Amino acid sequence: MQGPGRARDLPWKHQRPKTAFKQLLGRTVRRLTCSPHGDTVGDEMRFLVLGAGALGGYFGAKLIKGGADVTFLVRPARAAQLQRDGLIVKAQDGDIRTPAKTIQQGQLEGTYDVILLCCKAYDLPGAVNAIAPAIGDHSVILPLLNGVGHIDILTRRFGPQRVLGGLTVINVAMMPDGTIQQSELQINITAIGELDRRMSSRCTAIETALEAGGLHVHISEDIVAGMWMNFFGFACSATIASLTRSRAGAIASSDAGASFVSDVIDECMQVFTAEGRSPPSDTVGMIRGIFLQPDSAYGPSLLIDMEDGRPTEGEHTIGDLVGRAARRGLATPILKAALCNLQAYETNRSKR
Repeated sequence: MQGPGRARDLPWKHQRPKTAFKQLLGRTVRRLTCSPHGDTVGDEMRFLVLGAGALGGYFGAKLIKGGADVTFLVRPARAAQLQRDGLIVKAQDGDIRTPAKTIQQGQLEGTYDVILLCCKAYDLPGAVNAIAPAIGDHSVILPLLNGVGHIDILTRRFGPQRVLGGLTVINVAMMPDGTIQQSELQINITAIGELDRRMSSRCTAIETALEAGGLHVHISEDIVAGMWMNFFGFACSATIASLTRSRAGAIASSDAGASFVSDVIDECMQVFTAEGRSPPSDTVGMIRGIFLQPDSAYGPSLLIDMEDGRPTEGEHTIGDLVGRAARRGLATPILKAALCNLQAYETNRSKR
């Protein structure tokens, strides 16, 4: 579950990414995703959205806008806020203001067709226990988390037949008043798919429900490849940001910035290639491009969490890569430095 961000720390503040960069990211994801031509849709589905923070609130609001039956599994404070103010999302295509059905852990009765998992990676163990009563014979879990390690956790607990793959690149943040704000950044990418690469009517039904609310979705023929590509981009950006504690513009303006970015990319590529997931060249170019814009205020979510003094997903992302490299006998001094930095941050944060 995601905590509120501060308006002054929004990663997109004053950011105006170049059109070429946006087109490059779109091409990269479209190569890994495609929408099927079938129009098979199942019966009306009941959605349970874990968390009504930035991502969960955004997706849930889009589902509600499209007419879906949505319930949010939230903590008491957020439940009270939603009951008082409703769910408010300020999106690029218009504001959404709607009542929201909420439920808290331990209050679940009955099962749901789709469980949308929008928590932070460090909340996953608790989230797994929280959603367990909602899982029925025909339920499916759609996780939208950073990294790839959560897939193994979910499939071991609930079985591979109940887990989909998913990724999203949408810039949203929750304000202190609970409003969810989407940035002006015109990069809105969401992909879902079966882990075994088959096309399914349940993916089509989820796509239809989200599209009805105005959220475009690709159904991927290889969602796992797309998730690894997304993980590569996050790992590079998070490593760079955690070691510099800086936004992209400041890094681009530094004399050593370009060479440091290249070194991080090269080290991450080494690990991903060893895992059989060598990133495409245009993905690498996209990441370089992010850190070549002196006027950019971009910062990955991990950096925003550090700026706000919140826990980070460092252990579950950068730590995951360090572990994979160690098992393969690869030296990763930059990734280890980033992990040490994040661990020290958590130690210092716990003492405050």
